[in-house]
Amino acid sequence: MKKTIAYLLLSFALVGTFSCETDSFLEGPSPTDEIAEVTPQLALVGMYSAYRDFYGGSHDVATSKSFYLGADVMGRDLQVPDFNWYIFEHRWDVVESAQARRSYYSWEMNYKLILHANQVLFTCDDNPSGNSTAVLNNYRGQALAMRANAYYNLIRTFQFTYAKNPSLPGVPIDLTIEDANHKPRGTVQQVYDQMYVDMNNAISLLESANLTRTPAHKYRVDVNVAKGLFARIALERQDWPLAASLASQARQGYNLMSNSDYVAGFNDFGNAEWMWGFPFINTESWGFASFYSFIDHERGDGYKDIYVNSSFYNLFSATDIRRSLIVPGSAQPGKQWVTRKFRDLPDLSGHMVMMRASEMYLIEAEALAYSNLPTAKQVLLQLAQQRDPNATLSSASTAAAFVEEVLVERRKELYGELGTDFFDMKRYQKDMLRTGNAVWAPVGTALGTALPATSNKWNLLIPQEELDLNDALGPQDQNPLD
Repeated sequence: MKKTIAYLLLSFALVGTFSCETDSFLEGPSPTDEIAEVTPQLALVGMYSAYRDFYGGSHDVATSKSFYLGADVMGRDLQVPDFNWYIFEHRWDVVESAQARRSYYSWEMNYKLILHANQVLFTCDDNPSGNSTAVLNNYRGQALAMRANAYYNLIRTFQFTYAKNPSLPGVPIDLTIEDANHKPRGTVQQVYDQMYVDMNNAISLLESANLTRTPAHKYRVDVNVAKGLFARIALERQDWPLAASLASQARQGYNLMSNSDYVAGFNDFGNAEWMWGFPFINTESWGFASFYSFIDHERGDGYKDIYVNSSFYNLFSATDIRRSLIVPGSAQPGKQWVTRKFRDLPDLSGHMVMMRASEMYLIEAEALAYSNLPTAKQVLLQLAQQRDPNATLSSASTAAAFVEEVLVERRKELYGELGTDFFDMKRYQKDMLRTGNAVWAPVGTALGTALPATSNKWNLLIPQEELDLNDALGPQDQNPLD
């Protein structure tokens, strides 16, 4: 029965995607009619394919990148002035219904990733193809890291941050294939405890396997990426010493990109600063549903509906290379500025960035601020001077003041990549206030008025279908509304 489930999962991942031949980029085997031939390698292919090419039924919930782009427009820096894709995220309409597309997408994509990760672990234990211990440990390490990554995205989407109250209800913790739809909500603490277990085991397994990831396989998790993922989790938990240490280790071997590379379009995972990314070939293009379709205003075909807020533009100094990528748009409300940071390739096969070394510098600087402010300032300066030759050492006299500078630098460096501003505001429990040329405020809030950090609108509702199908959940387990 388990192998039947395995075959169905992998078939969905490999051939049920949106006009994509995913095994061409993954260089993995194709599924066959022989159920018993499901191997750890094929399970691994299915896991990454399910993540890269997950399709939630609409253009604003296509691929894993939609998760982050949707969060980006829920923040202050990117905006959707017109009634177009991502408008419901930008206005926060998505937080008010258990039927909302973003709730379903965020839940289903991450739990499918968990299901596939659990499948990798099962096939490694079964090992029908007789893989070596090193290979199996490498696969297990990748699966555990991806499972933790899924829980990290779930817990910060469907509940308040760990620092608010670790006893609040979290999300169901599925550790086997059979757990799906049979687990109650674990607490926030329990979810983080499991992520720590998974990440510690992942790093240990990847280090013991000692297998080198080839440049063509940069879409796979290696020990550096695993440490980067763990650093993100530790930062969210405010485990400052661990976050700083992991981020420093993760970026080893990756140099900050040059200014010429920075303005080249963010479309090639061969970039030396990219630690993790997903490639595409032109036959795998998502067309109008592509990430670039929404944000690349120079692309031939696309929606081109995401713009830059004027207050965000004003955060950049005149000598910052990143400012040169924000250019005039039109005179229409909310459309005065667009970004050239992300530009698709001519054949529409632009790659998706998932982790860069610069993020690790920023995590390290923020985390060090609470124990070693002078060193934290030096770490931040390395990144700041790479982007702006006139950047100077921070003069902040307290950790709190310096961290505010780091948060601004995170916005400037990572916008459009990871939903940084929205998730940073949520983990520091800040009110949401849009200024500049903003057109929309979060639903129920007047433009120019702040949405309190205590509002339940910061958390998506659990999809109604999950409450209906999961025999361990009921109406009483739904997140509250304001």
